[in-house]
Amino acid sequence: MKLLLVRHGQCETNLGNRFQGQVDSPLTELGRKQARAAAERLKREPIAAVYSSDLSRARDTAAPIAEALGLPVHPTPLLRECHIGDIQGWTRDDFRERYPDLCARWEADPIAHRPPGAERFEEVIERCGEFIRHVTEAHGPGDTVLAAVHYGSLSGLICAALELPVPAILKFHAANASLSILETGAATALHVLNDTSHLRGL
Repeated sequence: MKLLLVRHGQCETNLGNRFQGQVDSPLTELGRKQARAAAERLKREPIAAVYSSDLSRARDTAAPIAEALGLPVHPTPLLRECHIGDIQGWTRDDFRERYPDLCARWEADPIAHRPPGAERFEEVIERCGEFIRHVTEAHGPGDTVLAAVHYGSLSGLICAALELPVPAILKFHAANASLSILETGAATALHVLNDTSHLRGL
C-alpha cells in the first residue's frame, strides 16, 4: 500500500512558537491556502480513501483534498500529534521557568525525559503502527491512501513502517502542508519526504 502523508497547513500555534501537542489550533489563512494547494496537487491521484487526525488543523487540511477527490474524510485519534502533557500551549521559556531542572534534562535527552503527563514516543509509534494495520486490513494491496497528519505522527508512521529505533522519530523534518510518500508491505520504503513543490509562491 502507498500512503500519501500530508502534514497539516500552518496553524495559529505555529505562529506563536508554542508547544502544540494536541491543542486544537485552527489553520491560519496561509494554512488554508496551503491545504488548497495540496488539493490541487493531489486531485488526479488514484486515492482510495482519505484519513486525518481528528484535530481540526489536520481535518481542515484534509477537507479540500477529499472534496477534490469526491471522497469523505475519516478522522482518527491514531494520527494525532504527540501529547506533550502539562506544557501544551506553553513557550520554551514557560517550561524553563516552571520546571527548570526537568526542562534541562528534556533538552539534553527528549526521548528519556518527557514533560509531566506527556506521551512517550514509543506510544506514538505504536498507535501509528496500529493505524497502518487498520488501513492495510481496510483496503486492498496496491491501494493508495492519503492521511493528513502532524509532524509527530508522520515521523511515527515512518518509524513504525520501517521498524526504526525510537530515537529516529526526532530525525525527520516536514514543513507545513508538505507531502511525503511511504510504501508499506513487502517493499516497505520511504519514497518522498517533505516535498513542498506545490507550495511555491504562497
